[in-house]
Amino acid sequence: MSAPVAPALERLDALAAERGIALQADAPLAPLTTLRVGGPADRLAIPSSTEELATVVRLAAEAGVPSFMLGKGSDIVVADAGIRGLVVRSRADDVTVDGTRLRAEAGASMTALAKRCARDGLAGFDWAISIPGSFGGAVWANAGAHGGEISDVLVEVEVLDPRDGARTLAAGDCGFGYRESRFKHGPEVILGGLIELARGEPGEIRALLDAHQAHRRATQPLADQNAGSVFRNPPGDHAGRLIEAAGLKGHRLGTAQVSTLHANFIVTDRGGRAADVRALGDHVRATVGDRFGVDLAYEIEFVGGWPGPGA
Repeated sequence: MSAPVAPALERLDALAAERGIALQADAPLAPLTTLRVGGPADRLAIPSSTEELATVVRLAAEAGVPSFMLGKGSDIVVADAGIRGLVVRSRADDVTVDGTRLRAEAGASMTALAKRCARDGLAGFDWAISIPGSFGGAVWANAGAHGGEISDVLVEVEVLDPRDGARTLAAGDCGFGYRESRFKHGPEVILGGLIELARGEPGEIRALLDAHQAHRRATQPLADQNAGSVFRNPPGDHAGRLIEAAGLKGHRLGTAQVSTLHANFIVTDRGGRAADVRALGDHVRATVGDRFGVDLAYEIEFVGGWPGPGA
């Protein structure tokens, strides 16, 4: 990611100030991610409404400053050099329910949505209790767990394209695949979306949530700093099984370690380095490839100023 020049950032500062939007300069990002590593953002905005989110994204485009949407900070590794340009972390999290349809803004918590669905007797979203991110992030990544994923229940998505404004996309137009969507490859910003569920008995749904949470506590290193599953499961197999079979469970490089509880997680020390996470992940990929001929694909995203092509 190329760095915006100082005049562009100054122009963004001026445009934001004119509209009463607060921007933080050189804002630390590590505390805003679940892995707790990485450097600062040139500018950070934390809009409290969808309207403010859309405004600040448009201002960044007008000023020639690249923008990056940050949800609840799971599934990403921010480079030690940080993220150049503007990082936007939305707090817009309004949720409305109409019958079996639920509409959520991008900043809504997936775990909170799962609990809301259980309370309202809406079935088909129990799997979301195991997704630690935001609704917008879940749509962006087509997040899933326990055999369910967001594309199974999504009806439509509201997006903003800084080039030509806001629009609504049908779920079928979102390019969903396994942990994949069109939003990973273009400028569109997810503002919110609509999901369709089914009627269910609240107690039964709550029992499913409890079972999912118990399984997650027993099998994932929730007490350690981590970004979630590091690699996508290859067809017909599990990344964690392959990593453990390669003898890498507990393997450490610098401040990063393959979890001793679940081999498809990398955990970090306090004050850890993003470069160690990437070096360890690349070592795991190479080792599994050499031993089993399987090319593991990253599920986590490396964002910001990484050295090499595309940085």
